Amino acid sequence: MPAALGRRFTFVSLLLLGGGGTTQAQSAGAEPLRKSDLLRLLSVGTLGSGELAALVRRTCLSFTPTSRDRADLVALGADSVVLREIDQCARRGAPVRAAPRAAAVRPRAPPVRRPRADSVKRVVAMAPAAAIRAEPRDVPRLPLSAALTGFVLGGGQRGAVGSRPPVPVIFQVRDTAGAPVVGEAVTFGVTNGLLGVARAVTDSAGSVRVDLTLGPKAGLTLVRAAVRAMEREATLYAQPGAPARLLLRCGDALVEGRIALTTHVPVVFRVAGQDAFGNVVPVSQVEAATGDKNVLRVVVAGADSLGGVVRVIPGEPGSTSLVIVSSGQREDFTAVVWQTRHTGAACP
Repeated sequence: MPAALGRRFTFVSLLLLGGGGTTQAQSAGAEPLRKSDLLRLLSVGTLGSGELAALVRRTCLSFTPTSRDRADLVALGADSVVLREIDQCARRGAPVRAAPRAAAVRPRAPPVRRPRADSVKRVVAMAPAAAIRAEPRDVPRLPLSAALTGFVLGGGQRGAVGSRPPVPVIFQVRDTAGAPVVGEAVTFGVTNGLLGVARAVTDSAGSVRVDLTLGPKAGLTLVRAAVRAMEREATLYAQPGAPARLLLRCGDALVEGRIALTTHVPVVFRVAGQDAFGNVVPVSQVEAATGDKNVLRVVVAGADSLGGVVRVIPGEPGSTSLVIVSSGQREDFTAVVWQTRHTGAACP
């Protein structure tokens, strides 16, 4: 028979045996409680304190409790009411075990191994934690909020190509209850930019910081984010970086190192910068000088609404240097002045 059923049967039998009332010693025909029976009733917890005390009063005990026995009983939940009935039973004298009735056959209860006192205390102390332990359950995820999920910081700002945006780009994920969604995977893509990682997981605030570098081209940088079936986009503006070199143009022609001019024919040069990624950078101030003013003379060096400008007048035929300085950069050119227009002349 299972252990639980055996304990229930023993308890019912004890109640039936103990139901006939008490005498000065103990009730006639009622078997006194053994220590193992008393420990079992306390550990099962079926009887309340008053009911267990009444059972001890009716049947008394088959043993005289020692101090260690009392410690074991207290560890299993015996309160002052039960202990008082046990003490009164001990004062009434050593009980005499009644002989079993010949006509009644009682099933034997399974043997009970008496636990050590420290083991009993450990089981009692751990019982509340075990009682509240629950099976893990999968919590259904709420749908994402279309209004609250998206880029919340960093969109619309400007920054230099090859650099990170001044303000971090933040993407947040919220559910329909407005709560942050933690541990949600977000996939990123970019046009005209560079991503440190293309996939990230939301933090405890339901947010992801986008690792973004702008450029390399000056213009729009588009960042895309996809989470579950939802997609969002943010626009940033990549601007040219600092000039890495200067560009000199005569009309539509780019001057590369050497230029041919015609004597007494004025020429206007346009000056612009170029960053490390090849983007044109406007300049606001230009300085220019020549090696021989008789061959080539600078009459204007500065800037207008279109950018840097240098105006020169060729003199007598010959060759001289032309130096252009702007935005911390310097470019050196060789100017050759011809008496008549030369077939290789770039200007005018």
